Amino acid sequence: MPFVTKTFWLSILLVPLVAAAGPAHAECKLVGGIGNGITEGIAKFMSDAALRNLLEAKALKPSGDVRHKCTAVTLGVECTATQQGCK
Repeated sequence: MPFVTKTFWLSILLVPLVAAAGPAHAECKLVGGIGNGITEGIAKFMSDAALRNLLEAKALKPSGDVRHKCTAVTLGVECTATQQGCK
C-alpha cells in the first residue's frame, strides 16, 4: 500500500511539469486559402499559393499535411487548401 501512495503523489507532482514542457504552449491556427481554376489541378495550385501567402503574412510555420477540398462551380473548379500554422 505505501508504494501506491508514493506513486500517486509522484504522479500528481509530475503531471503539471510534463504538461508545461510539451508543445501545448505553441499557438497554432488552422489557415485556409481558396483558389479557382478551369481544372482541378490549377485550382489546387492557386489554393496552395494562397495558403503559403497567408502563412507567410501571419508569420506562421506550416505544421502537418495540406488538405484540399474541391467543388465544381459554374466555370471550373474551386478548391480550399487548409493547414495548421504555428508560431
